[in-house]
Amino acid sequence: MFYNVENLFHPSDDPHARDDDFTPEGERRWTFYRYNKKISEICKVILAVNSWDPPSIICLSEIENLRVLEDIVDHPLLINHNYGILHRDSPDHRGMDVAILYRTDHALCIDTTWITVKDKAGQRLHTRDILTAKFILARDTLLIAANHWTSKYGGALETEAQRVLQARILGAFVDSVVSTQPSIGIIAGGDLNDIAGSVPLEILKNSYRLHHILPHSGESTYKYQGRWGSVDHVFTAGRLAPENCSAFIPKIPFLLEKDEKQTGERPRRTYRGYAYSSGISDHLPLLLIFQIPY
Repeated sequence: MFYNVENLFHPSDDPHARDDDFTPEGERRWTFYRYNKKISEICKVILAVNSWDPPSIICLSEIENLRVLEDIVDHPLLINHNYGILHRDSPDHRGMDVAILYRTDHALCIDTTWITVKDKAGQRLHTRDILTAKFILARDTLLIAANHWTSKYGGALETEAQRVLQARILGAFVDSVVSTQPSIGIIAGGDLNDIAGSVPLEILKNSYRLHHILPHSGESTYKYQGRWGSVDHVFTAGRLAPENCSAFIPKIPFLLEKDEKQTGERPRRTYRGYAYSSGISDHLPLLLIFQIPY
């Protein structure tokens, strides 16, 4: 499962992160009660997305630190599912990271790599690292790459170059793995902050050995200005051929609310502006069910 949980800050003040708004004294009045409610609802999502059999591997984005991950895996709803944690602090300017949770009774993690994003001059960008992890899962080797690419804040065209760079970094990494380990299965995805058909996603599809797995229903993970569209994506490579994979966007009722300004429904966020609305995220989760062929 890939899931952007939108601004999952711990209420305690971290002097190294721009989290002042998300503290009890901050403008959003981010109290421990509100935080614990969000943690509980994230755990309910993890339980509900696959008919109460939680995903073997979960890639999360917009989490602040290790502490919030520990609060998820140690929650009473999940503690018996034995989730391990892969995480490190990234250079993101807001202190937002990606992380991987994995069921230790389903998957054995044998390697991790954090890929830093650097420009052509070799300067590290203040954005999220790409987290890759190699697992033994049901006697097969599987590589997961968790991404959260640069947002369009500041302008879609103005920021596109960074997403193109991230696409090329990810694509080159996947190609190098497939070239040296042709029997491996690869899953790469996350919040790529662009829709299907955009330049960065077309680069992944056409310039590298990656298959875009689209939800069969045609549903989307994100709603902007009244229109649904997916900025969360999953790609496969290596032994994971498209015909052996199915992507879903679970429309769990408590993740949605009536869209008061437009038509239909929209994701129920934690905040709309500075007003608390008690939800989880402006994204819906993306689930991949796959079978590695023998």
